[in-house]
Amino acid sequence: MRHRSFYVESIHLTGRPIPTRGGDLVVVRHDGGTLDWELIVRTPERVQIDKAPYDLDIVTPDGDFAGPAIVVRTDGLSHVFRGAGDLHGFTEAHFDYTDLLDN
Repeated sequence: MRHRSFYVESIHLTGRPIPTRGGDLVVVRHDGGTLDWELIVRTPERVQIDKAPYDLDIVTPDGDFAGPAIVVRTDGLSHVFRGAGDLHGFTEAHFDYTDLLDN
């Protein structure tokens, strides 16, 4: 299994900008070849985000990513999205920086 974590600077939910205090995008390639990803983002104030599917646009210092995701948990300040499809912009080359995280 290979992992990669990205610091998240900003996001858009289906075109709607969301103010952030940062976050983490975690991408995992399982031994069977499947790719899973999850986004955890914090907002500086309470933001109402319905538990629904969204198209995410994610900006990180290492590149921009996009993909469909579903909100799995939110308390208004911390929001967790689970990837529900391809993560566009992510390539296998992104794993080249994760030697210490490889299992």
